[in-house]
Amino acid sequence: MNDPLAPLRAKFLARAAQDLALLRSDEASIKDRHYVVHRLAGAAGVFGYGQVTELARELDDLLLAQGDAPPEAFSALISALEGLEA
Repeated sequence: MNDPLAPLRAKFLARAAQDLALLRSDEASIKDRHYVVHRLAGAAGVFGYGQVTELARELDDLLLAQGDAPPEAFSALISALEGLEA
């Protein structure tokens, strides 16, 4: 059976690879990181990546509440995105 979401999933995965690179970067601003986290919280679940959505939502809430987060706060989301590359 043909997956109607396959082309969109492929675009999502390509974008997720870019997002991963940004989240790994020491030079990315917190504003850029928050934008990526927020977008992942909304989109990942649509394509069946519930763990990414949950981690991104938790991090999004933290960023909204505190305005910033230490680098280690991103580690679980980064690991989940790395798992998408496999």
